[in-house]
Amino acid sequence: MRFRIAIAVLTVLLFSVNNGVCQESAPVPKDNTFVMAFTRLETTHSGKWQRLIYTEIFRRLGVKAEFRDYPSKRAIIESDAGNVDGDAVRPYQYAAEHPNLIRVEESLFSITHCAFTANDSIPQLNGWDSLKGTNYKVEYRRGVTVCEKNLSKVVKAENLSDVTEAEQGLKKLISGRTDLFIYDEEWMQTALQTPEFKGSKVRSVGFMQSVDIHGYLHKKHAALALKMAEVIKAMKTEGLIEQYRMMLDKEFGIVRK
Repeated sequence: MRFRIAIAVLTVLLFSVNNGVCQESAPVPKDNTFVMAFTRLETTHSGKWQRLIYTEIFRRLGVKAEFRDYPSKRAIIESDAGNVDGDAVRPYQYAAEHPNLIRVEESLFSITHCAFTANDSIPQLNGWDSLKGTNYKVEYRRGVTVCEKNLSKVVKAENLSDVTEAEQGLKKLISGRTDLFIYDEEWMQTALQTPEFKGSKVRSVGFMQSVDIHGYLHKKHAALALKMAEVIKAMKTEGLIEQYRMMLDKEFGIVRK
């Protein structure tokens, strides 16, 4: 009888865990590998830059790490749930709406969001408010919360759309399906120098906003977040993060003005 009761209890517990009832934290891998979510592919300039930075951070901390690629929206879900241990790059304000995550207080770098177009008739823009009252078809990359929140305030819902990958946004600009694509200036200028997009008419028509970018860890890693901040600060003082960027500029054939 006792044996049957024990089996019944165990069955209920296993069912609860599998259905999200008993999921206070994600299971820790047997080899204690720290899993970090990335939203930029390693084949891109920015993706490779981020991985170089984090590879050195984890090396200095003596932590074995695994990097996984996700669409931006999926990375949010996985990190919030604790299915991964951290999210590589998010803005400072991100912590306010994601209580399961801890911000690494030292920023990695800054991202400048700009408006890009292939339409010759669109004038220069300056800031989110410059889109108020316009009838432009505007697009942004899904999961980029800074763009999502600000654009929803100034662009009509029927004129606003998003894409999973930034390359899609560029292609839709070129084909004339959208008027503006709002995204990271660093990534866009790099993409526009690749063979696929170099001959296009796409150009920047205005600054929207600059934001400091931070790493985020699941709250169970709060102590590690403090150590990571110290390492990032040291790397910035050494000029190492900027050295990585310059090295990749040379590798990707990028000439900055």
